[in-house]
Amino acid sequence: MKYTPKEIPEEINVTPVHPLVNFAHLLATVAIATVAIYAGLGFVAVGLVSHLSPETEQKIGQVLLPAAAPPPLILEDDRTQYLEQLLISLQPSTLQFRPPLTIHLVDEPAVNAAILPGGHVLIMTGLLEAVESENELAFVLAHELGHFEARDPLRAMGRSLVFLALASALGLGSSSSNGSSALITLTGNLNELHYSRKQESAADQYALSLIVQKYQHGGHSLDFFKRLQEQETALGFPVHQPELLSTHPLTQNRIDNLTQLARQQGWSLEGEATPLPEGLACPNFEECDF
Repeated sequence: MKYTPKEIPEEINVTPVHPLVNFAHLLATVAIATVAIYAGLGFVAVGLVSHLSPETEQKIGQVLLPAAAPPPLILEDDRTQYLEQLLISLQPSTLQFRPPLTIHLVDEPAVNAAILPGGHVLIMTGLLEAVESENELAFVLAHELGHFEARDPLRAMGRSLVFLALASALGLGSSSSNGSSALITLTGNLNELHYSRKQESAADQYALSLIVQKYQHGGHSLDFFKRLQEQETALGFPVHQPELLSTHPLTQNRIDNLTQLARQQGWSLEGEATPLPEGLACPNFEECDF
């Protein structure tokens, strides 16, 4: 029998599905895979936080510190010793198995404090100028201890922590400035790391318990927030408003929640204020003019 080849149609290699549809399927597959990997890294990060050794956490903190507080901004100042003593007096025994705490006084006008993985506590000079009693300052430090106890700084780093922990274990990023810069790029902007309202409220409650333990009362520890609320009211901010778009509890809500906690626990919010050391707002406790 003689074989007669069939003519091949011109459209034999053309898919019956429109190219744009194929492209959309490809994009969807990539998107789903990306979401799955991102979510998986989140679960890995949560598990990693609870299993990090103090040594590894210290290495991570050493990498992050130069980005959070560049060396030129960290002051060699006699006030650091006072701040360290105050912090130690607040520190509960539950933190003994974590990295040791280190105070860094940062030349920054912001009225703020922060704590990084590895126990690095950043105190902005603006905070020392704003507080009016040791009780207020102690509450701020105790609040940061609350975040440290709950490992919130590590949790806030989220998925970036996976890369940092791996790099620290491999000895990358801690021996050279170039390596550190590369790792910081992986973590994103440290200033954008925020805690949830739940984490902030928990740190507030933790702080008040430490304050009552140290001073036997919570008096004057909330004065800083009360002044802030007065300023907000003067600027026309609502006293009470929805917190859905806020990471921090609103100031009045913060005061109300802590007042309610004190009432429930039988803690007094009345008591004498412990004065600050003279000249705390000035470099090395020396006389200064503002």
